[in-house]
Amino acid sequence: MAITSGQLKASNLTASTTATGASGTGVAPDQRRLFNFSDRIAELAPEESPFFVYLSKTAKLPTDDSLFRYLEDRSKISYTSRNFFIDGAVGTVVAGTNYTVTVDDNASSPASIDFLVKGMVIAVRTRGGDDTQGYGNAILRVESAPTDNGADTTFLAKCISVSGVSGSDSIEDGDPCQIIGSAYAEGSGSPDVFSEGIDDGFGYTQIFKTAAEVTNTAYATQLRGYSNEFERVLAMKMREHKIDIERAMLFNQKARIDGIQYSEGLVGHIIKNSTFVAGDAALTYEQGKAYAKTYDEAELTYDSLLGDFEVLFDPARGGSNERLALASLPVISYFNKMGDGAFVDKSTESTQYQINMDELGGAFGHQLMEINTVHGSVYLVKEPLFRGHSSGLMLMADMSKLYYRPLVGNGVNRDTQVMTNVQGADEDLRKDMILTEAGLEVCLPESHYLINLEGV
Repeated sequence: MAITSGQLKASNLTASTTATGASGTGVAPDQRRLFNFSDRIAELAPEESPFFVYLSKTAKLPTDDSLFRYLEDRSKISYTSRNFFIDGAVGTVVAGTNYTVTVDDNASSPASIDFLVKGMVIAVRTRGGDDTQGYGNAILRVESAPTDNGADTTFLAKCISVSGVSGSDSIEDGDPCQIIGSAYAEGSGSPDVFSEGIDDGFGYTQIFKTAAEVTNTAYATQLRGYSNEFERVLAMKMREHKIDIERAMLFNQKARIDGIQYSEGLVGHIIKNSTFVAGDAALTYEQGKAYAKTYDEAELTYDSLLGDFEVLFDPARGGSNERLALASLPVISYFNKMGDGAFVDKSTESTQYQINMDELGGAFGHQLMEINTVHGSVYLVKEPLFRGHSSGLMLMADMSKLYYRPLVGNGVNRDTQVMTNVQGADEDLRKDMILTEAGLEVCLPESHYLINLEGV
């Protein structure tokens, strides 16, 4: 790859000419040139850095600030779900009677329900104290403006109807509730309002630098295999640079220390902010946190994945119905093995599943393996950087909720570029610098899922 094949973005980027005979960090006799490689670097050996390639090709969103901010709209989650739980038993209820009702979100650190207004209608699943007795409903209308103390919400409610199995006329602590609309009298005025806020987040761009250097003697020497030694070195260093970005956007954790900024990595973000659960445990939604689970080989079957996907692909959570699954080579092998203890063997024992074990041609030079379910599709891609301490990882990333954020502003583009002739004025060599300033935006973390498969 000849450097001259890049797009010339600017020239004459040097400082003042160094005085005759002076030493130090002056410029080479020719003008330094800056070449834009932002698109071409992604096309160089795409199989070595699939995450970066997909990000740079499908999710590039320039930022004009090295500390970039973004918004997370979870209104779809609230409007679609709007469910909560009784906090404290109400007891037996009778249609036409008012009761004081307290509710919360039933979390380990309970929170109030701030979307309730007077006139809303609530369905309470009454269980008579026993889930085995069947299904009952108590229909309540909110009769007063709710009040909350941060941990729960209290309001006056009128029982509209109650029905179901024996004992279902009693509202008990922990009974689940669901908003089922609103009801107002003829000629009544406008209802109260509630507003659903938009969460904000931030990230950092990180400066990546890689040098390519050969002596002028090597530059001038005709070598076998490569006619130009510098072009060989530069191509190798471009690949090194891209892999460094890939590693950062996978494993890094957001920080700013001693004036140096570190971008977020998706795996690093999940490890820092989420809690791994055991393979036999159900995934639980928690706002702002990705899913994380540790499986052993005996647990990871199609049935178990289907249970995970029921939560991961829930349309109320705001994600897409597709995930790009970056998987280590041992994990890819596990999905393809037919023998005892492997994924195919265990899955065929219990269910008729849909899985395409054929490799599909990806859009950017990758090979994909597709897993289809009633909830969504997962496309497995080999991630060669998942090795050693990360050899059991599979990262299911919702690419619609991730963005590659290169710094671009004031007429300056800091996406991947090559600066030529950065050697000192007195150095008998050729040195170019590959530079990228960019970060990763992790939006709606609950759209992503990290699996650690032990024993592969």
